[in-house]
Formats: sequence, structure tokens, C-alpha cells
Amino acid sequence: MPAPDTLRVLDFGRADALRSQTLWHAVAYGVSAGAPPTLSFVRPAEPYVCIGYHRRLDEVDVDACRVRGLPVLRRMVGGGPVYLDDGQMFFQIALPVSAVVPNRARALRALLAPAVQAFRSVGVPAELDADLELVVGDQKVCGHGAGQIENAVVVVGNLIERFDHDAAAATLRVPRPEARAELVRLMRRYVAATPADPQAFREAATDAYATAFGLRAARGRLSTLEAERLVELDRRFQDPVWVRGPERPAPDVWQAKVRAGVWVLAAEHRGASVVAGVARGRIEHVSVTDAELNGDAARVEQALVGQRLDDAPAVLGDFGPPGERVAAVLARADASRL
Repeated sequence: MPAPDTLRVLDFGRADALRSQTLWHAVAYGVSAGAPPTLSFVRPAEPYVCIGYHRRLDEVDVDACRVRGLPVLRRMVGGGPVYLDDGQMFFQIALPVSAVVPNRARALRALLAPAVQAFRSVGVPAELDADLELVVGDQKVCGHGAGQIENAVVVVGNLIERFDHDAAAATLRVPRPEARAELVRLMRRYVAATPADPQAFREAATDAYATAFGLRAARGRLSTLEAERLVELDRRFQDPVWVRGPERPAPDVWQAKVRAGVWVLAAEHRGASVVAGVARGRIEHVSVTDAELNGDAARVEQALVGQRLDDAPAVLGDFGPPGERVAAVLARADASRL
């Protein structure tokens, strides 16, 4: 086992869908049990979908994934469903809980700052924004998830060399074609690939994380405990009960997050139907139907675009009962659930 002042570096190369998840989970258990801080890398050898620990499985279009041959896995850290493939290289930093400040925002900033430096080292002018997302301008260039596994804290991120927005949207259960079209539009607008040399990124990330934590980087390998946990995790992650996850009531408004502050909603209320794309609290695009609008749907949509969600009732006041119904739909949106 490497010395305590070592940053253990594990490069798993390409791994199948299952192992691209269970490997880094096994490492987290190892760090919890006393292994040194560990930075690992893995690239999925095949496309698949992964959903966060607490999320409902029916957020994923399981049938569509089955037809396309996409495995659906559930991870042990948070976040919604994501589409992963070999155009993405993942990095995971795992540290003992005792090495991380207890404040979540401060901890995330400390654990993602070296990733920002790595991106910049390979020519990507990334920064960590106020929402603690890695961005270039207003586009997300790195998805990340964080959590605690026993006594280890782990943050997972990715270098997105290419991204299939249509394929990603197709894995989600979406109530209406208009909602899927808006989801793809917002993905294309706010999620960007950053083609960069993966080997250069691995080296830059290794240097940045070792420097940030005052450690000496050294290549390592899985411990006996981690190898045993890996086999257990392989079984657990394929268990239908684990994949199904918690039973939670379905919300009455469909919402899908694209990046922090950017999301799509679709819902109905007493004959009014709305699909809206929201960015930073403002309606960026909207599609409205209501039988009593009598051709005024375009005027309602024009009045809403650019407005804050909170201002929708006032904006819709001139449209009578149909406007009230559209306002009632928008009032049911809840960004905190994303």
C-alpha cells in the first residue's frame, strides 16, 4: 500500500458499463478503510445510463434503453439520470472524510478546483461558477457528482471529448415530443464538449490534485479489500431491486435538468398544456395550448418569453381563464426538485 503522503493514481483504461461504475465505488470503500487519497480514471467502453441513488427509475425510458441495448445502472452518489459513452473520460477523487471540510460548498470547491486547473492546462478556459459547475462561458463542460461512501468522500467528473445530445435526450422518459425537442435544444445550447488530449488531461489532473493536497503522486493498484468489494458491487449493481431504487411519488410536473439553472418543464392543468425551457429563472422558450385561447396561443407565448417564472401570473392576467390556467401550470414548477 502506498505511503500516507501519497496520492494513489489508478488508470483503469476502458471498462464495460458495469465496471466503469463499480471500480470507483470499490476505491471509495478502500479509501474509507485506510487506503490513501486516490485519483482514478476510467472510460466506458460502451454507452449506458446511470441514475443517482435517490432518484426514481421512471425518469429513464427503460424500454427505449432496452431496445437500444443500453444498460441502466444506479450509482451511490446523487444526481439525475445521465447518458455516458466512450466519448467521455471520467475522473474520480476519493479522500477520507477527515481530510475534507464539513461544509459541502467549500468541500466541492476544494475538490473541483484542481479539475479546473487540469482543464486549463489542456487549453480549455474552464472556471468554477457560482453554482459550482465547471463551465466555459455559460456552457457546462464537465458533469460531476459527489457523495460520501462510508468514511470516504468522492467526487466524480468527466472530460467530455464529444457528446451526443440526441442520444442523451432519447434515454429520458419525456411526456411530449415538444418537451424532448426543447430538452435537446437546451442541451445543445448549454452543454459543450471540449475535445482535448486525454493523456494530457490525466497528467494535468494528477499534477493538480497532488499539488492541491500536498501529496506525491504514485501509480497504484487495487487492494485486496477493494478487489473483494468490486465483486460484491458487481453483484449489487446488477440486482433488479437495487436498480429499481426507492419508491417515491411521481411529481405532477415533469422537469428535467440540463445544467444548474437550466431546465425543461412540461405539465397540464384543466385543459391547458405548457412546455417551457427555463434558464436562470427566466422563460427562454415556451409552447402553450388551450382550447379557449382561440388562436391567441402565439400571443401568450410571446408575452411569456423573457419573463421570470414568478412574474407569469401578472403577465398572463390579460388572457382571462386560459391565462389563469397557464399560470397555474407554471406555478407548479419547482426547481428545487431538480
